[in-house]
Amino acid sequence: MNVMNTPPEMTPSAPRGLADVLGVTTAMQMIRRRLSLILAVGVAAAVITFTIMMLQPATYTASSLLMITPREQSQTAPTAIGAAPPPSALESEIELLRSPALMDDLAEALGMRGGDATDAVEMDLASVIDIERRGNTGVIEIRARSGSAERARLIANTYADIYLTGQLNAQVGGDVQSSTIASERLAQLREDAQEKQSAADAFRAEAGLNEGSGVEAALGDLQAQVQQAQNELNDRQSRYRRVQELRNSGASLDAVAGALNSSTLGPLLQRSTELDRRLEDLNQRYLPNHPDVVAANAERTDLDTRIQREIQRASVELTDQASAARVRLESLQQSLRSTSGDLRGTTGASDRLRELEQEALESRQVYEGFLQRQQAIIGQGASAADARLLSYASLPAAPSSPQLRLALALAIAAGLLLGLGAGALIDMFDQSVKNADDLEAKVGHKAIASIPTISKRMMRQMPPAERHPSGYLVGRPMSAFTEALRVLRTVIVYSKLDFSVKVVAVTSALPNEGKTTISMCLARVAAMSGQKVCVVDCDLRMQSINDVIDIETDVGILQVLAGEAPWRSAIVRDPNSDAHVLPVATAGFTPRDVFGSEAMSTLIADLRNHYDLVVLDCAPILAVAETRILVAQADTTVLVARSGKTPAGALRAAVLQTEGAGGSVLGIALNCVLPHWQTYTDSLYFDQSKSYYSVS
Repeated sequence: MNVMNTPPEMTPSAPRGLADVLGVTTAMQMIRRRLSLILAVGVAAAVITFTIMMLQPATYTASSLLMITPREQSQTAPTAIGAAPPPSALESEIELLRSPALMDDLAEALGMRGGDATDAVEMDLASVIDIERRGNTGVIEIRARSGSAERARLIANTYADIYLTGQLNAQVGGDVQSSTIASERLAQLREDAQEKQSAADAFRAEAGLNEGSGVEAALGDLQAQVQQAQNELNDRQSRYRRVQELRNSGASLDAVAGALNSSTLGPLLQRSTELDRRLEDLNQRYLPNHPDVVAANAERTDLDTRIQREIQRASVELTDQASAARVRLESLQQSLRSTSGDLRGTTGASDRLRELEQEALESRQVYEGFLQRQQAIIGQGASAADARLLSYASLPAAPSSPQLRLALALAIAAGLLLGLGAGALIDMFDQSVKNADDLEAKVGHKAIASIPTISKRMMRQMPPAERHPSGYLVGRPMSAFTEALRVLRTVIVYSKLDFSVKVVAVTSALPNEGKTTISMCLARVAAMSGQKVCVVDCDLRMQSINDVIDIETDVGILQVLAGEAPWRSAIVRDPNSDAHVLPVATAGFTPRDVFGSEAMSTLIADLRNHYDLVVLDCAPILAVAETRILVAQADTTVLVARSGKTPAGALRAAVLQTEGAGGSVLGIALNCVLPHWQTYTDSLYFDQSKSYYSVS
């Protein structure tokens, strides 16, 4: 009880955990409140980002590799491939590779130079070429991007040749004529090597001579299978001859069983040995005509018969196995002869392919040798770095972009970022109150009750005539909604220790907050608790209570205040509870000030004496002036706010208007609170207390 009487400003602050200090709790609450918006924006942003990325034109990337060694290092000691040269020298060469002069030479080599567009062409080429150093090594990678795989390879290889030619020009001391000849010869040799390699690749694809899958491999496999089948046939025939020899020579059954290797014959022979020992024992104890001896002899005869049948069956099976092995051997030998014929047919193609590959290898060796000889004639005092080609760019097999995994990752990241950003932005500019924490932070008053919203599914389960909150309260007395109204009644009844609260004004800051619904539900839950309750409809304009309990009357509160009828004759009994209602007549609005009259004070005094609780259903205090008169005559006032709709500024103004009119604000009842908006500060944390309610 003391907690309910503590003023809001005197309530000690709750201890804050690490999650509160870091803002994690606030962020999680925001996500819970805006989950639908976050998911909608996030999914839309992810789909749009993924679609845009995947619709981008395909780009192919080709890479050629250069090995750069500074002159000082190459003259003093040999450098292993991948060894790191001094950083300053290597950075100078990288900057040279990125220079506009080389881009200009590349544009000329590709036939792209022309007119005033030279600068634009150089900028375009610079945007599709990347020069990067591989780790801490002296290997430089030239990557070229293009919408065509052939074009990307051409750009990367041409750029590498231009750089190598430039190095040769610097190393020969500016001999323009010799460097030009060397450059042309170098380009011819490279083109010759590439043409011969392409010819070999084309012939291999046309003849179907793939590496690692030729006819020779199939022939070798068949030869191995033929040898295995021959060995298997020899083994079967040898075992069969051995069995026949043992049987003809009258060998023991154990020897025959060992030759047959039958899994069934072994247990039979073991049983036969046990039966022989048993017969020997019986013959020593009984006469030959004893029943046990006769039965054992009969079993002996039957077992011998079974053993002979098993020997015959195993012999036949061994014969069948030998026949099957012979058939398999003949089939493999036929396949071997056929494959040998195919091999003789492809020998000419294989020989031609080897000739083409040898020519390509020789051309490549000639090119590399010429390049090394040109580098070998460098003057001893030359300061340029040694550069050699490690590998030309190969034809890209697949586009480097768009990449499915990268597009998915970026789409998910964009969806998360934009979804959370939209949720945070909307939450930042949303000035409505959503839960008790919001109410206390923005208005400075605590929520005396958090009344959950009723889902459409639960409302559809009610009879058609009772599909409204007050009908749901009566039909579902053990629901969380009803329990929240019980909390509101308890707070009102026991809010004052020095006197009993009997007259409570229920109002709101703005229309459509649900104040009439709360008034009627409060009256019904109080009546169900055993109190004598009366609801007075003081909203002359809307007359909403008439719609809730579905009544039409010609005598109401205005007739009572005018002295035309006693209040007892105007009372209507609620059909679903023992609550009484003093309604407004159907045509009862009047512009006169009826609530400030002596008759209204007398009416409230009579109702206070007759009922345990009187609920004044007032109009919104910011919209109608007469509500300010009513709150001054009530013992306390309850403001109703709609969760997620009522602005905090409107609530603050309503509190000021109520207190300025002489009323006492008991607190604010939050209506239509969504489960995922609620916090532990709310009166009933019903989202985590479902086991206590028959329905949620």
